[in-house]
Amino acid sequence: MTAVTVYAMPRDEVLSSLGPYWPPAPGATVVRIDPAGGVTDGTVTVYETPGRPGVSWWLADGLVPPQVAGAGGEVLAALIPGAAAEVVPDLAPESPPVDSSPLPTVIE
Repeated sequence: MTAVTVYAMPRDEVLSSLGPYWPPAPGATVVRIDPAGGVTDGTVTVYETPGRPGVSWWLADGLVPPQVAGAGGEVLAALIPGAAAEVVPDLAPESPPVDSSPLPTVIE
């Protein structure tokens, strides 16, 4: 039986520990933790074998981004009750519209 613990920590400590893994890159698969649990920042530890150490992932803003802890994404979401895997959208701004109106004529 798989056991999961979520441990709350100050957000700034989590972000300093995540380093280059935060914010998650567009296109990355993250795990969104059920907000009903009340913890948005800290660690999520999954214990797959009773009596053995678990594997921990950093949790920031309710998301577990990809990190070196191991398989995340859908595999991790399936182990955590109420969690869901999501793909980070590409929020790059669209190209600015091209102004096709003629330039004003300056008469001196």
